[in-house]
Amino acid sequence: MAQTSEMTGRQAWTLLAIFTLLAVLLLGGGLVGCPYYKVWERKMAGQAELQYQQGARQALIAQAAAEDEAAIKRADAATRRVRGWADAAKRGCEDLGRPNDQACENQLLRDAATYSIAKEGHEGVIISVGAPVSVAVQPNAARSPE
Repeated sequence: MAQTSEMTGRQAWTLLAIFTLLAVLLLGGGLVGCPYYKVWERKMAGQAELQYQQGARQALIAQAAAEDEAAIKRADAATRRVRGWADAAKRGCEDLGRPNDQACENQLLRDAATYSIAKEGHEGVIISVGAPVSVAVQPNAARSPE
């Protein structure tokens, strides 16, 4: 029996029906699946945004904690500095021959604080030199770049 490579009419119609059925299934699947894909895509985008926002929130929390810690350390340093000024004022008044003179200690403390403020970069002008030194400070003046 000889093989023929030609298709019969029935085989051609069967092949056409199969391709048509596959096309309809693909088109139908696309029409049904597309809305589900869009919902899934939006869900994934929402989850990604949520994770980004949570990361940003954690970064802000860490920054706030670091700022709190820095503020506490600055306050501790200021307390130590003021205690040092108080001890220095007491010794300074004793050196001037005025032990336990509260007015002398208060004046030296004011001068030390004013000098420290001027030294930290605020605009200031020394208006009298002597024991003690007085400094006029302009706290709202802009700092000069160094």
